Amino acid sequence: MPEVNVYEVPEELKRRAREFFSKAEKVAFSLNYDYAIELYLDGLSFWPTALEEGHIKLREMSLRRSASGGKKSGFGDGSKYKKNPGKSPRDAMLKSEYLLSKDTDNTDHMADFCKASLEAGFHDVCHWMCDLLLDSCIKSPKPDVKMYLLLMDIYQKIESFKRAEQACQMACRLKPKDSNLRDALRDLSAKATMQKGKYDGDGDFRDSIKDRDDQEQLHAEQSLLSNEDVHRRSIATARLEYNENPTDQRNIDKYVTALCATDTYENEKIAIEVLEAAYKALSQFFYRQRANEIKLRQFKRQIRELQDAMKSEPQNPEYAQKVKSLAVEMHEFELNHYLECVQNHPTDRRYKFELAKRYLKAKRFDEAIPLFQESRGDPRFRTGSLSHIGQCFFYKKWYTDAIESFQEAFENVESKEGAMAKELLYNLGRAHEADGNDAEALTNYRKVTQLDYNYQDARDRVDALRKKEQQKKSEQE
Repeated sequence: MPEVNVYEVPEELKRRAREFFSKAEKVAFSLNYDYAIELYLDGLSFWPTALEEGHIKLREMSLRRSASGGKKSGFGDGSKYKKNPGKSPRDAMLKSEYLLSKDTDNTDHMADFCKASLEAGFHDVCHWMCDLLLDSCIKSPKPDVKMYLLLMDIYQKIESFKRAEQACQMACRLKPKDSNLRDALRDLSAKATMQKGKYDGDGDFRDSIKDRDDQEQLHAEQSLLSNEDVHRRSIATARLEYNENPTDQRNIDKYVTALCATDTYENEKIAIEVLEAAYKALSQFFYRQRANEIKLRQFKRQIRELQDAMKSEPQNPEYAQKVKSLAVEMHEFELNHYLECVQNHPTDRRYKFELAKRYLKAKRFDEAIPLFQESRGDPRFRTGSLSHIGQCFFYKKWYTDAIESFQEAFENVESKEGAMAKELLYNLGRAHEADGNDAEALTNYRKVTQLDYNYQDARDRVDALRKKEQQKKSEQE
């Protein structure tokens, strides 16, 4: 990556920016995070390449705000940075950074930041955000190949070839049959090796050839190509290293990854055995957790295979029964898995949220509610937790409490026309109707049908309540 920014900032502008940064720190200390965000961005408007003093500090403060329950930017947000049309690359970067500060896990905002900072020539800032985006994509349960391709392109443009290679490797995992990606990965591996300085005369040429061979071997192992020979070689190599030292974390991970890349039950069984042996030997829950995740993946694959079989033989009742039986078995396994996760990660609200969902599905409402109440403290799960709390109260026939939970969840939804908003409005209607408040129920059902006329049975409920209302009027007359 180039060490010098294209954009140079006069010292006077840096001084003015530092005044804003200093004030932002004081304001953030008093927990006025929203004002602190504005101050940091005011400073960055003078000094947009202030990575350590500006962008990183703003990111840290935004995460604190998120952890304290700060809401996303909604319709009533009148910030000048949100309203900014972003005509210049700098303004577009600051706008995306503002939105990201209110929604810290949003990869779309990260991507917009990366593109704008690249266009502006803020290469070190761009690299920093690309690293955050790459890390978020790797951790995401639903990775998007488009994000990896974007990162690969940007990393190349700022000449960070090692990172570009890593992004390309992740894209290859999602599209293992894409020959263009395989070619790109080979090119990037070569460029990454050259960037180490091995080809500029400072190193030994034989060393550089060895590095290139190592890179090609790494490429063959990590890109998870569909070629069976590559899989066999990867597994054989990983098995040898594992057998030499079966308690080494790197060896375990490499062997398990190679086995699971084949997506076959036989190799996954071996991977599970390796992980369970590691758990027994090292007493680290991580290994048991990963083994359980492989088992869950197997459950889901079996269900998909049975559902595909059902499509080809829709008259065969045996498949439907097997799907039902397997789903029950998977649910019980999931419940026990997430219970163990909560016990071993007591401060991670993600696992409490997942365990609570399984308790709700099992109609164990008194166990689900306290966990949802804890998980709602994490902004990522706040709306979902409130919605599920409302469902628990509804099934317990605590209709007033259900209404309050659904209403709070609806107020927390950013998009008032999205799927979650429709679900909450419908559930509000159900709770009001069950509580005997037909007028409020009708109002909520009508709102649902105005958004989606075919949403569940909302229109039938509108018709029924209107008919009921008309009958009452007729009786009164």
